[in-house]
Amino acid sequence: MITCAALAVAFAAAPVVSPVAAYAVSNETQTQLNETQQRVEETTKAYEETQKNLEDLQKRIEENEAAIADIEAQLPALRAKAADAMRSQYKYRATANTLLSVVLGTTSFDDAISTLAYMDQIQESSNQDIQRLNDVEAELEEKKAELTHAKAQAEEEQKRAAEALEEAQKLRSEAQAKAEREAAEELALLAGDTSAASGTGVDGGNASNTANQSGQTASTVVSGAVDWNMSRDEFIAEWTQRIDAYLSGSPLAGYGSVFAAAAWDNGVDPRWSPAIACTESSMGAYCFRDYNAWGWMTSRQFGSWEESITAHVAFLAKNYGATLTPKAAQTYCPPTWQHWYNTVGGQMNLI
Repeated sequence: MITCAALAVAFAAAPVVSPVAAYAVSNETQTQLNETQQRVEETTKAYEETQKNLEDLQKRIEENEAAIADIEAQLPALRAKAADAMRSQYKYRATANTLLSVVLGTTSFDDAISTLAYMDQIQESSNQDIQRLNDVEAELEEKKAELTHAKAQAEEEQKRAAEALEEAQKLRSEAQAKAEREAAEELALLAGDTSAASGTGVDGGNASNTANQSGQTASTVVSGAVDWNMSRDEFIAEWTQRIDAYLSGSPLAGYGSVFAAAAWDNGVDPRWSPAIACTESSMGAYCFRDYNAWGWMTSRQFGSWEESITAHVAFLAKNYGATLTPKAAQTYCPPTWQHWYNTVGGQMNLI
């Protein structure tokens, strides 16, 4: 199957493009797209990090809650033991003189030392029981305070990250909409220029190449702007379903999520690459190279659809912009760009 990209190689020079036809997404808009795409990537990464922090915190919470429950389970016995220790100390102090008499009444020095050591052990044991209770109760309060503080801090960080991501998505959505408007304006300008295509211009030659020799003009309007003002997961879920339905029964069936994820990551209309695949290879049925459904004249070799889809969408973003435009068609398929533009645009409208 001869593809548009292959035909392009056969043409030594690209077709002459009129000033009107050369109009495309403005440099300002493309810069805005690039900046907002980068901002979305950065804020998405920051948000994902806060999500991971929250997940890690949840594990700590579960561990702390288990530790707190264990401590609280020990408290009744510890309190009872501490109470006994305090009673023992009270009795010890009350009978201190009597005990001293016992020591003085011992018959040998060794017996006196043993008796004093025994008395110290009783005292030390009581102190340890009381101190153990104090330590455990302090540990309990510390764990509860740590848990409350960490959770509040993590939630605040996630809130800020979510707000930053939402703002970045809004800005990117505005930039994408602007690019789509400019593409529509370009098409309208081209349509207005076709009236001179069958005549001659002031220089005596063809006034425009908007229409090709067969009279074909770029006229298809890609309908329905892509909504970028949503989360990455929401975007992928929506477009996976739509692209999978479009590709059903083809070699590319089931790869909707790959197209959708690549589109989000590169800020490209998610319909564009699948539509080119249909135009160039009947959705991967007639590829001139393995896993190359787009007539893509690249030296890269691909080992899977996942690899090639991701690469092609990134290639579109880098070299052609956010969505289908006449200028992109003129570059991608110079020989019959008007027909190619209409065909790809028509397929995009089916997704």
